[in-house]
Amino acid sequence: MNKKTRKLKQNGVAAVEFTLLLPLLLLLIFTTAELGRGIYQYSHLTRMIRDAGRHLSQTVETTGYGIPPTLNDATCNGCISDTKNILIYGANTGNKALLSGITITDVSIAETPAGSGIVVITVDYDWTPIFFDKLSGFGFGDGVDFSFNLTSKYAVRAI
Repeated sequence: MNKKTRKLKQNGVAAVEFTLLLPLLLLLIFTTAELGRGIYQYSHLTRMIRDAGRHLSQTVETTGYGIPPTLNDATCNGCISDTKNILIYGANTGNKALLSGITITDVSIAETPAGSGIVVITVDYDWTPIFFDKLSGFGFGDGVDFSFNLTSKYAVRAI
């Protein structure tokens, strides 16, 4: 076997090895990208909650001592709706959410424990991967769902 034939065979082996490893490398790259995106979105979500919590702590209208007995928009001059809008849109009004897929219904605000003066903002956000949200089961069941729930809480004391 001469050198030219041996070199051609080596080139073919490299192409076959690359073809076999390419799906594994792509899976590693996409997984790393999704993990980074998930961490970024969770960090962004906590920043949004913290900003809304600061707003809420300064705008809850107290009645002599502490938080009103029933914490709702009627007793705190619309502070609950304003806080939810600030959390979702970054302002009192808006139509484009700061985080893709988050809605007003994902946010809950309550005094916990009752009578403590501590208001807890809770957000349940359903995170969905960008590349694909479900891996096919190839006929062996429903498949694997890659989306999951991100829950974040922030507690503030009304001033």
